[in-house]
Amino acid sequence: MSKFITLFSLYLLVLSSQAEDAGQVLFQSVCAACHGAKGEGKDELKTPSIASLPNWYVERQLTNFHDGKRGADVQVDPQGAMMAAIAKALKPDQISAVANHVHSLPLVVPKDLTLAGADVKAGSELFYERCMECHRYNASGEQLFGSPPLVGRQGWYLLAQLKKFKSLHRGNAKGDEKGAKMVMMTTLFVEDEQTMKNLVGYILTLNPAPAGQD
Repeated sequence: MSKFITLFSLYLLVLSSQAEDAGQVLFQSVCAACHGAKGEGKDELKTPSIASLPNWYVERQLTNFHDGKRGADVQVDPQGAMMAAIAKALKPDQISAVANHVHSLPLVVPKDLTLAGADVKAGSELFYERCMECHRYNASGEQLFGSPPLVGRQGWYLLAQLKKFKSLHRGNAKGDEKGAKMVMMTTLFVEDEQTMKNLVGYILTLNPAPAGQD
């Protein structure tokens, strides 16, 4: 009996290794050209850093792209439209595999941790009033609420997503319950672009110091 358990454990280990390898191969062949080999993103391509994002969040977003809940309008969201085209070519098990690999990548702190024109103090007040409950005090995210970590993402990307939520170009698709929460938040509590800048400016201060810095 113990021999059977040992063999079964080895079998599960092999399956796990194969799934991990599949995710790595998919990432390097499909994702790395735009998001970088380390998942750090590329400013010139307007692709965000995705390194260390939770697998449940990556899987949900890829599924949203696959199902047309994100990236449906190429005129408004060309980067999203490209993601949708890629996601539609992936099978569910491939989406899971690549999501697991993204989660395994170490966090990449953005190079620029400031945002021009942002009032960080005002941003901190809004964050603690309206964002902390779901995204937590340190913007590390919370699976229970389906809220992703905000640290590790570039300021321009966070700003762009807030604009999309407020203009109903993200989170407004039928069945996107988590996105709908963000649409409501930005509609009710984010007055204008300056408010968005203030919020993002504060979120950037929550990032850990880049490696090699005190």
